[in-house]
Amino acid sequence: MKITHSKTASRRSHHHASIATVVKTETGVRRKHFVDPVTGMYRGKQILALAKAPAKVAKTTKKKSVKKEAVTKVKKAKPAKVAEKKS
Repeated sequence: MKITHSKTASRRSHHHASIATVVKTETGVRRKHFVDPVTGMYRGKQILALAKAPAKVAKTTKKKSVKKEAVTKVKKAKPAKVAEKKS
């Protein structure tokens, strides 16, 4: 007996792909139930041995303040003295 397209489609209606859920971590976001690629940690345990320790991710507010400090230091710096030629 032939199975109709409608019957086949309704049987397969739950086969669609879903969006992967993500979890917020100290280094950013990662997929749920996956090892963190930056730190190599999973559920509080070190799973992957990485060559060097990851650096902590700085918050954007700190980066802005560092940039502001650098700009103010440049503005406060005295200009170099220029020797004038006497003719």
